Amino acid sequence: MITLADRLKELRSRNNISQNALSKRLEVTRATVNAWEMGLSYPNAQSLIELSKFFKTSVDYILGITDNETLNINHLNAEEKEMVINLVNYFSSLHLDN
Repeated sequence: MITLADRLKELRSRNNISQNALSKRLEVTRATVNAWEMGLSYPNAQSLIELSKFFKTSVDYILGITDNETLNINHLNAEEKEMVINLVNYFSSLHLDN
């Protein structure tokens, strides 16, 4: 099972954001983000919610409870949502052929 530390490093890397930039966004110190990524401490509930919002995924995914990644598209308009859904369906169909 993937840990919160691993998941956070993965999300941060994938989104090309430094520990320093993430810490400023969450209003915590860089040392705090580093400690999370090293597994020395864990984010509190409010920080988990902020991480979830920032990375647009579920808290369960960040915590490593599930490997089912979600994407919050509530902020998109109907046309943008349809485009995202079409892309997901397209890429899903590619994997069904394998």
